[in-house]
Amino acid sequence: MEKKIHLKTALLSLIAITMSGLVISCGGSLDSSIFQMQLVNYLKKDMPVVTTYSDKYAAYFDFSGVYIAYADPQTHQTFNDLTQKITGNAESFDIYSLANADIQELSGANSPAKLFQMLHDSNNQGQKWAPIERTLQKISDEGRPALLVTDFEEYTKEGVIYRQAYATPYFEKWLSRGGDIQFYITDYLEGGLHKHLYYVIFDYNNHRLGKLVAEALERSPQNYKTFMLSVNSYPMSTAYPSSSKGGTYHDENGEDLVSLSVEDGSGDSFFMIDSLRAESYCFDAPWQDIVTNSKDQTLSNGVQTPFRHLFGNLFIDLSHSDSYNIKSMGVVVTDVEKDFTLFNNYNTAIQNKPKKEKDSDGVYLDWTGHEAGQQFYDDKGNLLPEYDYPKNKQTPRVIKDMLVFDNNLFTSSKAKDSKHAELAINFDPRFTGSIVGESEEGKNNLLRIDIVVTDAEICSQEKINSLFAWDGNDCLSSAIRNVLQEMKPIGKPVYSYFVRIR
Repeated sequence: MEKKIHLKTALLSLIAITMSGLVISCGGSLDSSIFQMQLVNYLKKDMPVVTTYSDKYAAYFDFSGVYIAYADPQTHQTFNDLTQKITGNAESFDIYSLANADIQELSGANSPAKLFQMLHDSNNQGQKWAPIERTLQKISDEGRPALLVTDFEEYTKEGVIYRQAYATPYFEKWLSRGGDIQFYITDYLEGGLHKHLYYVIFDYNNHRLGKLVAEALERSPQNYKTFMLSVNSYPMSTAYPSSSKGGTYHDENGEDLVSLSVEDGSGDSFFMIDSLRAESYCFDAPWQDIVTNSKDQTLSNGVQTPFRHLFGNLFIDLSHSDSYNIKSMGVVVTDVEKDFTLFNNYNTAIQNKPKKEKDSDGVYLDWTGHEAGQQFYDDKGNLLPEYDYPKNKQTPRVIKDMLVFDNNLFTSSKAKDSKHAELAINFDPRFTGSIVGESEEGKNNLLRIDIVVTDAEICSQEKINSLFAWDGNDCLSSAIRNVLQEMKPIGKPVYSYFVRIR
């Protein structure tokens, strides 16, 4: 049967196809906004999909033997301040008690005073068998930010403490989601045995729950130590000349005389995607000229601000990098043009599927409101094979001997101020501007430049033991050590630049 297309639909489809072609090149503000959206979608495709059980936070309180810790006045004050904050925001929390092998939701969500009383009622404390492992499984399965207050002592019904590292898979699952786990650790004495009580925050990069807990403890006694279990949770900052000018070279007048980009804020020469740790640049000079221009920006040529780096003035805060000591980084450059285009065509197609309608002539495809997807489907409404991204996903070509990471600057700036270690990229001395294996057709392809971790060591065993173990109980310290060894961030991107030649 002939495919029915209204004139309006056909015209809109032509416009969509034309715009699709424009987005591939560096262009005006309209193209820039579309490209930004495409780049965000492209970056998010590699991120774990987090589906949460509820919009509320979860808070779990161990009602077994940890009540002994509250006999210490400072620990009692810390616990009091925390529970005041949580019950004062009871509408934002589901609150649970852990005892008698059961995870029991506490009633009284509409009464903060009642919840507070239940958390402090001595008659509820000192019960048995807090199901810590099942709680960790619940937290990791649900995916929502959660607070857990416990000593991590998991008992069998025979009264024997588990000695296995039972927390390992649940910690790993949370970290693999892109989250991190922050520990507030207080000490207490039980029958002459020195133990630890933990306030554990399972959170994501926005750290909303973590900030709430930090606010709760602002006026509390500083009787705790902290530890951040994280694979890649490092605050980033920049010192760029302005919001329209990025981290590329600028001379003493603020001009880019290397890539020759026009940075007036109206086009797509530069933009940042802070939440995804990425930036995009459109250079106006070819790579050969960029390399030549960089070599000309010297003191001997009368330049007051000589060229130092292709990208710089990007800083990473490693002051709270409890989990790993990042010793060195590197650069990986890939040509992502084909993969980027294929993914975004597929994404457009999936979001613009036709509706199958019926009339007196039979079944036809209705493209109303989804004209942008028309070019990707056949007459029966099936996705054309060449646009099936999951089946045709490209492996981006690695470009070698083009860029290098300045590890000397990183090491020296980190030693000077771990909150302000600089990340900078320069040309490989062997790079002349000609990319090996690049055809004339691919000359202006989209390049992805990732700063990746090349060497990192986990924190000391002594530190792990002091915070997460005591006589007769090393299950938590073993879990922390296992996670750190298994999830070492070697090869993981810390920051990404996307570059196209105009």
